[in-house]
Amino acid sequence: MTAERTVRDLVDRVWNGGHVDELGRFYAEQFEHSGRPDTVAGLRRWHEAEAATWADPVYEVLTLVSDGEQVALRWRATARQVGPWGPTPPTGRTISWDGVHLFVVRAGRIVAVWAMSDMFTKAVQLGVTMIPPEA
Repeated sequence: MTAERTVRDLVDRVWNGGHVDELGRFYAEQFEHSGRPDTVAGLRRWHEAEAATWADPVYEVLTLVSDGEQVALRWRATARQVGPWGPTPPTGRTISWDGVHLFVVRAGRIVAVWAMSDMFTKAVQLGVTMIPPEA
């Protein structure tokens, strides 16, 4: 399986399909996650926590570029907030936000991932009031 196919299938099966039991199909048992070591079990816990906050997530692939081992993915997510997001109580609102993931795939498994999403856009859509610290 190509690196691009691995990432596309991850988006389809896990991110959109909710099949967190398939994480081991896509990730090496131990991998680098934004510069720190992680495991499939740790990632499963993260996905389960996200599912308690965001219902009916849909991830749209906006851009996917691969050199055969490295994959850059730009996506847009839409989901409904059903649980607390940090200190923000559930709003029931459906919101959208963008993000990027950079993957390294070897032998059909993700061995490294770095991710970033637009938290500011999420906060604004949820009605979060942000007060800058006093100087």
